[in-house]
Amino acid sequence: MAKSNKRRIKYFAGQHETLPIKDKRLLNALLYHLLAKRENAKSDIKRYQADRNYMIFLLGFNTAFRAEDLLQLRVCDVIKGVVSIKENKTGKPQNFKMNKKLDDETKDYVSRNNLTPYDYLFSGQKKVVNGKAYIYPINRQMGHKIVSSVAKEVGINFVFGLHSLRKTFGYMYILDGGKPETLMKMYNHDDYNVTLRYVCWGKDDAERDRAAIFLGVTSK
Repeated sequence: MAKSNKRRIKYFAGQHETLPIKDKRLLNALLYHLLAKRENAKSDIKRYQADRNYMIFLLGFNTAFRAEDLLQLRVCDVIKGVVSIKENKTGKPQNFKMNKKLDDETKDYVSRNNLTPYDYLFSGQKKVVNGKAYIYPINRQMGHKIVSSVAKEVGINFVFGLHSLRKTFGYMYILDGGKPETLMKMYNHDDYNVTLRYVCWGKDDAERDRAAIFLGVTSK
């Protein structure tokens, strides 16, 4: 029997499935919390870490990249206002123009931290290899620890990790009236239903949208 060439996406019905933020007020509260941590940092290293963490969330929410693609971004991948990468998992390209506000925030971040074109946006450990020092990006485990810790700080009581950033983008996109077919293309998914399941768009969301629609005579 021939095997399908379609890539499968894993789903977890249990407690370990990461979930998106579905409340815009909570989303704003989280981002304001990160900005406050940056402003109130007591040392240069704490200020950099807070700045870096804010940008992980901001770029994660707005690019919808997988964890490995997000954490391995270099300045040259984004600095011209156009994101251009090849996905690690699929080998497919991702090329798109950045929202102007996101572009401005990214350029300010690069400038504040004196990053050069081939620097990683999210620096982690410095390692010495054959007598030469290299600065590596933060790894997936550290990225997940950062994201989940911040989620707990703002009172998020569901499983929230790096994939939640990508899922939140999709959920908010559909919530704001975006077309699921377009989101499927953004995610490089092969199946429409996969996309809806991935962003956790369920019965409650459908009922809320149904209750908001009335087709009939209305007052002018």
